[in-house]
Amino acid sequence: METSINGAEDRKERLIAHLDCTPKLILVGNSARYQESRFTGIPFTSEQQILDGLVPRVQLPEGVNRLSKRGKPMRDKTAEIVWKALYEHGFATSTILCNTVPWHPEGERGAGSDRLPTHREIHLGRIYLQSLIDMHPDVPIAAVGMVAEKAMHDLGVHYNGIKDPDIVGFDEFRESLDAILVSLAFSNAVA
Repeated sequence: METSINGAEDRKERLIAHLDCTPKLILVGNSARYQESRFTGIPFTSEQQILDGLVPRVQLPEGVNRLSKRGKPMRDKTAEIVWKALYEHGFATSTILCNTVPWHPEGERGAGSDRLPTHREIHLGRIYLQSLIDMHPDVPIAAVGMVAEKAMHDLGVHYNGIKDPDIVGFDEFRESLDAILVSLAFSNAVA
């Protein structure tokens, strides 16, 4: 449960702040997860990362020190790996994080669980995704997971695929993400 009665508006404001950059990379995930964007509004971003001030352009209002009412701030291993890699490779301030399905598909246990999005949810999410890609037509895209990769393929967009860490494990995910970021950093340095 969120600490603010204006949770949806707060998430929207954080997402708007996150998107306010000139991106060098768009990182696309499958769908919002409950331990990250379900509360933060930003894909691949947990409550703890926002509280620690690790998300560029996103600041909590004066006096706000939590997003959820859970005992401890929410953390997400994938989110931690993504942000660590973005900082290490110099992409933290110039990456847009988004999802194929921008809302949280609740799992069997309700809001505190995740599930893969349905075909209908993926189809509806493409409107948002296509709009974001259209705004940044020359920005490289990395797609994390099968849902994101299929969406990119169906949209006819060139992308670099990264396997879902829930399937391949966090070490292989990190290596794949690092390889793409190193390649992009080299391309930008040469350009």
